Amino acid sequence: MAEGRITLEGYIRFLLRHRVPVLLLITLVTGVFAYGVYSLKIATDFFALYPPKHPYIKLYKEYRQMFGSANVLVCAVEVKKGDIYNLKTMHKIDNITQGLLETEGCNATQVISLTHPKLKNVNVTSWGIQIRPVMWPSFPQDAADLDRIRKAVYANEGIRGFFVSPDDKAAAIFAGFWEEGVNPIKLYARIKELQASETDDNTNIYFTGYPALYAYIYDLRQQVYTVLAATMLLMVVLLGWYFRTWQGVVLPVLSGLVSAIWGLGFASFLGFPLDPLVMVVPLIITARALSHSVQTMARYHEEILLLDDPVKDKDQAILKGYGELVTPATLSIITDGLGVLLISIATIPIMRNLGIFCSFWIVSMFVSVPTLNPILLSFVRPPKPGRIAHETQGRFYKMLAGLLVKPSEGKSRWVVAVMIVLILVIGGHYSLQLKVGDTEAGAALLFPDHPYNVAFRFFNKTFVGATQLVIIAEGKEKGAIKDYHSLQAIEDFQRYMESKGGAGGTLTFTNMIKRIYRMFHEGNPKWEMIPESVEHLGQIGFLIASNTSPGEMDRWVDYSWTNATITCFYKNYNNELIHNCIAKAQEFIDTHPVEKIRFRLAGGLLGILAAVNEEVEWSYWASLIAVFVVVFILCILTFRSFTAGVILIIPLAISQVLSEAFMLWKGIDLNINSLPVAAIAVGIGIDYGIYLLARISEEYETSGSYAVSNRKAVETTGKAIIFTATTLIGGVIFWIFIDLKFQAEMGLLLALLMLLNMVNALVFIPALVTIFRPKFVTTRNV
Repeated sequence: MAEGRITLEGYIRFLLRHRVPVLLLITLVTGVFAYGVYSLKIATDFFALYPPKHPYIKLYKEYRQMFGSANVLVCAVEVKKGDIYNLKTMHKIDNITQGLLETEGCNATQVISLTHPKLKNVNVTSWGIQIRPVMWPSFPQDAADLDRIRKAVYANEGIRGFFVSPDDKAAAIFAGFWEEGVNPIKLYARIKELQASETDDNTNIYFTGYPALYAYIYDLRQQVYTVLAATMLLMVVLLGWYFRTWQGVVLPVLSGLVSAIWGLGFASFLGFPLDPLVMVVPLIITARALSHSVQTMARYHEEILLLDDPVKDKDQAILKGYGELVTPATLSIITDGLGVLLISIATIPIMRNLGIFCSFWIVSMFVSVPTLNPILLSFVRPPKPGRIAHETQGRFYKMLAGLLVKPSEGKSRWVVAVMIVLILVIGGHYSLQLKVGDTEAGAALLFPDHPYNVAFRFFNKTFVGATQLVIIAEGKEKGAIKDYHSLQAIEDFQRYMESKGGAGGTLTFTNMIKRIYRMFHEGNPKWEMIPESVEHLGQIGFLIASNTSPGEMDRWVDYSWTNATITCFYKNYNNELIHNCIAKAQEFIDTHPVEKIRFRLAGGLLGILAAVNEEVEWSYWASLIAVFVVVFILCILTFRSFTAGVILIIPLAISQVLSEAFMLWKGIDLNINSLPVAAIAVGIGIDYGIYLLARISEEYETSGSYAVSNRKAVETTGKAIIFTATTLIGGVIFWIFIDLKFQAEMGLLLALLMLLNMVNALVFIPALVTIFRPKFVTTRNV
């Protein structure tokens, strides 16, 4: 027996000798963490979704107080018959505008609509050039007022297509929300309230934009909680069916509960909120605790059957069963914990937070399973042999185990070897085509027929676009924008993004400047241009300052005319569009240097998503490579064999490439929400492999035959693996039927990963053992 095994069996002996004080200590610490769970927040921290060190995010934070939030809600008011130029529709637009202004977290300076004073009409009267709200001098009272509003809409560039549809049948309302102030639950209530009050037989009200997306997600949170509870309940029922003993149900459940309390309490003490979109992560980690507990409990039951007097000698069964599995259990837990911790190499706070507290959660399983379970079993009578016999002699599991181990016998193992090569080559080719980011706006989280996606499609069909890319024109000196060459460069950039950058429309400060300069020449259209004269620009600046309220122009230019924005509107925000528009913008910047200003990328939602996608792509591959390297090294060190590392890593790699190919085939997006789920789920496969390989090594010690060892290991440890995997698959199946598409897809992906990990471990590891015939199996180092 190896020295390491003696040491770990000594650990079990220590637990049995000092079971009361150890149990009291675990109870005390669990109580402390339970207090933390009580104050755990389930909420979305929007800033935790942004990589703070990315230059786009730095730019956004630098200028957000001036130019507004990237978190913009968009509303569309559509009339079915006629057009929007009627008193009833105008009141609806105004009511929604006022309702959004009164919503918690709304940035009042970023609300704009046809009825809001910020939307300006530039015209010339007997009193001179005036810059007045489109609604000036008052809210419309009759047909003449409505006609005046229609003329103002048609006369001013930057209104039609942006705030009024080209066919006059819809109007748009934009409202920015501060990331740190928006409450998705209250926002959803306001959205439903406004839709209920303003929708009628001739009017449809649509809400879209990122704040609306999360508001709709939070509305489905109760479904998530219900499905989570149903999943846990099914797992308990299946545990009862498998073990047929109360110990077989209570101990695995208790193990999962204790580790969950430690993990969630730790997150609470660190101030990490739990995002509703990653609620599937607690399920994955709890499943790991369940897996470890089932393996150890099954082995304990095997040892009980070998005793003449189970009641009197149960401590021997505990010592033997848990002593044999402490090494693989510890390796699995450490490997899982370090693998998940490597997620925190990402600079995105939510991923870093998940990596930290989930790794602690996983490591706490050493307390909840190989430490707590032996202590609790020592206090209770062992189950009767008749009940255990059902578990150990089930025909279904023996038949399935025999089927899975058969490919490792005889010449079949070489067929398996060829299959491994083909899967890694072909699957790897397709997995490399997996794109980071949403393949379609909103489609990653909600189903196509959800009101959010219906509204998004309507808005982009009707207006220039619902999604914004903001480019900052940053002055190199004070007043740099009040210069002809600076303004001309801004307009050139604006037109470039419309013609080559894919923008549906753009808005800049130059739109108003040209309109005012045209009024200098009695409204002659040929004079709608940027004036070259410094005096004319100074006069225009004076007119704007004297005709607008403080802060009204901040979304376009700051008070000193030093910094300005170019706002580009897009009809989507998928990964390809984001990459192309950023590339085109950078291309213009590189080829058009300007003396007094520099263009900086990138704000708005597209800028935020570009930064997130770049970081997610880097983080995914970096963490994945790191996880595989760490797992490989730890397996080599534990089994003292390079071959052992190869045998364990190959099934893991197969599961990874097949799951990525599946994601590509099903259009499941690899984004900031799915990356942690995919990364954390990797560890389930290594757990199965470590337990199985350790059992093969143990069985070889008595049989001296690879074939016999493989079959015995698959019939015993493999049976527990099959039960654990099928139980988890049965549990996550519930998630497929949830109305939240992301959770449904993650349920499907997890079910596939668990199936692949089970089959790969039970088919490929025995086959690889017979191919490589590793020495560590014969020398028994674990």
